[in-house]
Amino acid sequence: MELADLALRARVEAFLSHETALLDERRYPDWIDLFAPDGVYWVPANRDDTDPKTHVSLIYDTVPRLKERLIRADSGMFWAQDPPTRVTRLIGNLLVERGDDALLATCKLVLVTQRRGQSQVLSGSCRYALVETGEALRIRAKTVLLIQNDEPQLNLTFLP
Repeated sequence: MELADLALRARVEAFLSHETALLDERRYPDWIDLFAPDGVYWVPANRDDTDPKTHVSLIYDTVPRLKERLIRADSGMFWAQDPPTRVTRLIGNLLVERGDDALLATCKLVLVTQRRGQSQVLSGSCRYALVETGEALRIRAKTVLLIQNDEPQLNLTFLP
């Protein structure tokens, strides 16, 4: 793999910053639109998990499953997010490489939440496989590796 040039890195950085803003603003339909039709979103539940099909996951969703979550969240009966969790995400230390059939991006993540008087700080890294479709980038795969993923968690339903 070769490191991406600065223009491509800037393009990926802008894309990921946009993704972060959509998530923080709870604009989940727009966020899901960033995924390729065969896209997958994975948040492992244990430190060294490598395969979501053989390990327990906090989240392992395809695009149709993400859309299904949105239907539930918009139903008015989604008590796990009443009131909604306030979230802010900070990403940094971005690396972009050209893979065989996708751009591979990794970044560090700090995520701060506030709900019902409780704050939590989650951190870790995100791995992306991004595909270019015309002028746009799309997420083929996103993996969020929380460093606390094997610890008891507060309500994580703000993660779509």
